[in-house]
Amino acid sequence: MWGLSRTLLVALGAVLWGAAPAAGQPAPIPVEAFGNLERIVDAAISPDGGKLAVATQAGGLNIIDIYDLNTNARLGAVRFNERAQLRGVGWADDSRITFGVTETFDANLVAPRMGMVRGANRMIDYFRPGVIDIADSRVRYLSTVDNEEEEWQHGGASLIAPIENDPGFGRMVDWTSSYRPPRVIPFRVNLANGDARRIDTDGSGPDTIDYVFTPEGEVAARADSDEQTNRWRLYLYHEGRPRLFREGVSETGSPDAVFLGLMPDGRLVFYDDAGDRSQLLAVNRADAASELLFQREGREIDGVIPDPWTRLIVGVTWTEDVTKGHYFDAALQAARATLDQSYPDSRISITSWSRDRARLLVYREDGMDGGGYYLFTPAQNRMRRIAMRYPELAQANLGARQSISYRARDGVSIPAYLSLPAGRERNLPLVLLVHGGPHGVRDDAWFDWWSTFLVSRGYAVLQANYRGSSGYGREWEEAGKLQWGALMQTDVEDGVAALVRGGIADPSRVCIVGASYGGYAALAGATLTPDRYRCAVSVAGVSDLEAMLRHVVQRGGRRGGASDFWRHSIGDRVEDRERIRNVSPANLADRVRIPVLLIHGTDDIIVPFEQSELMDRRLRAAGGNVNFVTLTGDDHWLSDAPTRTQMLREIETFLAQHIGAPAQ
Repeated sequence: MWGLSRTLLVALGAVLWGAAPAAGQPAPIPVEAFGNLERIVDAAISPDGGKLAVATQAGGLNIIDIYDLNTNARLGAVRFNERAQLRGVGWADDSRITFGVTETFDANLVAPRMGMVRGANRMIDYFRPGVIDIADSRVRYLSTVDNEEEEWQHGGASLIAPIENDPGFGRMVDWTSSYRPPRVIPFRVNLANGDARRIDTDGSGPDTIDYVFTPEGEVAARADSDEQTNRWRLYLYHEGRPRLFREGVSETGSPDAVFLGLMPDGRLVFYDDAGDRSQLLAVNRADAASELLFQREGREIDGVIPDPWTRLIVGVTWTEDVTKGHYFDAALQAARATLDQSYPDSRISITSWSRDRARLLVYREDGMDGGGYYLFTPAQNRMRRIAMRYPELAQANLGARQSISYRARDGVSIPAYLSLPAGRERNLPLVLLVHGGPHGVRDDAWFDWWSTFLVSRGYAVLQANYRGSSGYGREWEEAGKLQWGALMQTDVEDGVAALVRGGIADPSRVCIVGASYGGYAALAGATLTPDRYRCAVSVAGVSDLEAMLRHVVQRGGRRGGASDFWRHSIGDRVEDRERIRNVSPANLADRVRIPVLLIHGTDDIIVPFEQSELMDRRLRAAGGNVNFVTLTGDDHWLSDAPTRTQMLREIETFLAQHIGAPAQ
């Protein structure tokens, strides 16, 4: 099952044990193959099914290639600003491609929009939508402001297009200072010249945070949230008039339920997360009558699938080991069934389709091949490969990823994913890779570039969905609140013990690694239970919980979604203070007895760079073995290929030094 050629096994051993590969032996896959951003960012079929837009990243360039699917000819390509990160691609109509990019700015340079940002770390991420006219390859960023110099200052609005019976126009929802106080309102935007005109909506106000639109661009529903009280309200719109449908109070002000779009029959799809497991309801806008539309026993609903041309809801998704979907649209459900039957060992997601459903774009993974995009024609049950996301990995036999579970010390079963290098199953060096969040996030069986890189170097990798992770119900996620350094920490530690008992992991060669909250968990492992690990790697990790809480309040105010999230996760009551001081790694640096690697991007807008600087100072003052690596210009998500590669190379060297050598 884990077959691996002897020559490749020796090559992997050379990396782990520090020996040089003998002449004629294949070298391991280069670090750059994993560190480079995925070659294909996104792809989408045109409404008529005749063209394909492919968003690619290579050599620091963002490129959208356009192909004729009938002749396979390349129609052209468009390049973008190197500093902007290309995030997605779609179609407004058969002659216009849509796209989205993000870029990080210093808030001092965008003060008109970001005056509310305070504190030392003032980096801001902006999202910008745009349009490309195929006829002349012209790129046009879209904005709701008239002054071109303020476009990036005012970025953040998504483009909604196409709009039925309004050709050449789209909709954008954006914050505007035209009102006092400012508010979020919809705009009608001309795709040909970028001109945006405000749409006045009955009932909206300064608390409005989002809208749902009909295919014709009319408001069908609205969500409000009061930042001071965290009370949210949802409104139905019928014949242009709003009607209160539901209201409540939540920890962060985010609704426990939300309207996600419209069904073909005009009813609104309502995501209800009030119980332990989420469900979908269909709500009549005229009388607010509702009925159950979909639920999956034992599973959390991840979201809905909108048709790209009408935005009507045609399906629903949930996660088992990978994303699963059910389509209300008969043609799409039949295509999904054919794919499942024809490719039972593949992980597949339908990502785009033509209006007539005759051509579908499919994302497909097989093993650890990095995944790729394929053109699927249901009528002929024919699959044609377009491109792979990580071409260097496509044919490599790196190993396998499997779903497991183990018992925590209190008897609760913890779901997890175990990745093993090809041909090796016993007494392996282990990387305990802890996901970030910690809430609203989970690991799954889809390709993961970080864990796959570690597996390619001969390590077993364990990724646990500890209590606090999403996807397993409200009770599971809530169980992680106020459990930094406690239950969330012991849940992942118990996974190591299970693998040691099973003979898979060598207890003397275990390193705890993670980013964001996972970086905190790595530092907590090094300080709270240092005897369990040989080393720790923290990427953009939190080291001082009190300082982190102060940062989010200084940055966005005490009453805001971000600060509410962190306060309810960590705890900021008087009775919490001693506890969080006692689990803040920066306060416990003198307990560290293992080597620590700190890595942090200078443009991180989530966890401030100062968190790693502080941990570095404290460890050095305590005489600890620490190395601090700065990723200049990179963000919280490691969006730049050179610095991502730098991170992997540093981790490769660090792990080989501390857990690569065989047990003595």
